[in-house]
Amino acid sequence: MRKLIYIFLGLLIVACSSDDSGSTSGSNSNSFNPPTWIQGVWLNDIGNGTSSIGFDFRDDNVCSVTFGSAYCYKGLIELYADVPNINTSVYEEISASRYYFVFTYGPNEITGEFEKVSDNTINYFYSSDIPTILTKQ
Repeated sequence: MRKLIYIFLGLLIVACSSDDSGSTSGSNSNSFNPPTWIQGVWLNDIGNGTSSIGFDFRDDNVCSVTFGSAYCYKGLIELYADVPNINTSVYEEISASRYYFVFTYGPNEITGEFEKVSDNTINYFYSSDIPTILTKQ
């Protein structure tokens, strides 16, 4: 179970995207602004009675959820706000069916790409074109 947590977090950190559709506009800021259609808790049940993994999207925050614990990225922005030589930034692309972000803090980068399938299902893309299906809770 511990290996699964490390794999999930590792994939989250090195996630990338190659969507060149141009149908969305990007913006840089130092805060998260997930679209309303994605706000809420989205989980991928891994079965065997084990807790789920996924994301909790809030109006001004993105949190990764692993086995019931949430790790929120806004906290990193606040943590590094007064630290010299550690910059943070959030780049987002938002449309009616896609949410993409790149969160940079110091030399680290977290990327997330999500595609709306229905009101209760989204695809999460991390290291490949094969999505992880997340269901709204």
